[in-house]
Amino acid sequence: MSIYDEREKSAYKNFHSRPKDSQNPFILKWWTPAHDDLLRARIKKDQWIWYWSITEDILRITEKTAVEEWKRRDPLCLTRAWYNTLMYFAVSRAEELGLTRVIRPAQTKICILCHQRFVEDSLPVPIIKRLGVEKLEFCAPCASSALFNKGDMNASSAAIIDYLKELAGLLQRIPTQEFGDGFDDLIDLTTEERLTLFKLLLQKPSLYRVKQLYGSWLNALIKAGILENGARPTSRGTQCLAKDGHVCLSLAEKTIDDFLSSRGIPHKREIKYPEGNFRTDFTIKGIFIEYFGLIGNAEYEAKMKLKQSLCKKHNVQLISIYPQDLVSARSLEKKFSAVL
Repeated sequence: MSIYDEREKSAYKNFHSRPKDSQNPFILKWWTPAHDDLLRARIKKDQWIWYWSITEDILRITEKTAVEEWKRRDPLCLTRAWYNTLMYFAVSRAEELGLTRVIRPAQTKICILCHQRFVEDSLPVPIIKRLGVEKLEFCAPCASSALFNKGDMNASSAAIIDYLKELAGLLQRIPTQEFGDGFDDLIDLTTEERLTLFKLLLQKPSLYRVKQLYGSWLNALIKAGILENGARPTSRGTQCLAKDGHVCLSLAEKTIDDFLSSRGIPHKREIKYPEGNFRTDFTIKGIFIEYFGLIGNAEYEAKMKLKQSLCKKHNVQLISIYPQDLVSARSLEKKFSAVL
C-alpha cells in the first residue's frame, strides 16, 4: 500500500530533527533575520508540510556565493546531500525558536467524494500543494484517482468533445493537455467546483486517445468550439471577465490574463499602438502582447502582419501568442519567459 492509498495514517510522523543541527556554524555565518522570517511565513502558510520546499525558498533569498562557500567548507556536505543538511538545519532552527508551535493538529474529516473518514495529514505533499492546506476536503485515494489517472484509452469521439466542453465551462479558461499537473490549477476553485471537477476528471480521456482521434489536443479544442478555427469568419468572440476584473473578448484572452494574474505580473488591456487605430490585447512594462487566434483567415492575417510591422517600426517588443501556445502551460511559460 502506498501513501496515496492511506486515509488515516499520517504521512509526516517519522520526520525528526536533531537540536544540534541548528548550531551549524557554516550556515549560521550567512543566516539572517530574513531567513527566520521566511521560516515563520512558510510554517504559517503550509503547516505540517512547510519543510518540503524550504530549501528552495532559502536559496532564493541567499547570495549564491555564500551558499557555494558553505557547501565547500561544511564537513556535513561530504557525508550527506547538502540540501538535506540545509533542510534539517531549518527544521531544527524553527523548533529552537518555537516557530512550529503555530502548526495546528490535523483534523479528521469526511471525504466529500467517497464519504469515508480521513485525516488531513494523510494526504501526500503533491496533493496538499494542489488543494491548499486549508481546503483539504478529499482523501488521498480520491484526489490521486482524479488528478493522476492516465485517462480512458477507449474514450469515444463524442465523450472527448463533451469532456472538453465541460472542463472549459467549469474552469472558464482553455484547458491545457497537462491540466492537473500544475500546483495552481485548482487553487482558486470553490469546494463545489472541485467536487464537480474531480467527478469529471474520473471520466477524462487519455491524451493518447485524444491524439489518436484528433491528431492533437489543439485540434480537439477547435473541434469542441473552445478555440478558434482559423477558417471561420473574423469575430471578436464572446466577452468574459478575467479574475482580475479585466474584460476579455474570448476564453483564450481570459486564459492569458489569468495566467499573468496568477503569477503576479502587472499588465494592462487595450493600449493604443504608436500609429493607426489598433489596440494591443495586453501590455507588460511596455511590451505588447497580442493573441492571434484566426490564423488562416486572409483579412485577419493581413491585420496581424500590419501590427507586427508597426511594432518593429517603432521598436516595440511584441510577444505573439497563437492557439497552439495555449495547449500547454509550458508553452505559455516559454512565451512569457522574458517577463516571468
